[in-house]
Amino acid sequence: MLDNKGFDNWAGEYDESIDRLSTGYPFEGYYKVLEYVRNLVELSEDVKILDLGIGTGLLTYEVYKNGGRVYGVDFSSEMIKKAKEKMPKGNFYEHNFKQGIPKEIKGLQFDYIVSSYAIHHLDDSEKVSFILELKKVLKQNGKIIIADISWKNKELMEECKKISKKYWDEEEIYFIGDEMVNKLRDIGVDSYYEQLSSCAGALVIE
Repeated sequence: MLDNKGFDNWAGEYDESIDRLSTGYPFEGYYKVLEYVRNLVELSEDVKILDLGIGTGLLTYEVYKNGGRVYGVDFSSEMIKKAKEKMPKGNFYEHNFKQGIPKEIKGLQFDYIVSSYAIHHLDDSEKVSFILELKKVLKQNGKIIIADISWKNKELMEECKKISKKYWDEEEIYFIGDEMVNKLRDIGVDSYYEQLSSCAGALVIE
């Protein structure tokens, strides 16, 4: 699992390297996953969106281009620098969301909260707690969309792990879609999970 310095070093060639890595675990179907998330987001100048683990801004750039207000959080200063180059009028915060959301945005309300390929830095109990925290800054009728390396059930994960062999990252904490939906239901949060590739999917909380 890369730390913030590792992502700093990756930032300069991140967009190009994803093109090379988008076959097989862990980035199989990467652009399909981002497109799925974008299709759930209204593209208009009235939209206010929070992107957690914004990286270089690949996910929310289309929202920005259509006049939406983008707020981005990342623990890598170099990733934020790249996102600012794409979205100079965006709002960015260098912050590790393992410590929750930045204090600067706790009083705001968002139409959408999105995250791609980032929440695997939290264990399952931390994921649930974080989602509850995010709901406090989500507008009524808003959506939280979390896309990440994940599987609908454990069998699919074990199959991917077997195929991936030495490339499998034991330090990252991937979630199981059905299990996460049940955990959220137990605390009164409605959600659904969609498998989008052999090793990625999206959790949608409404």
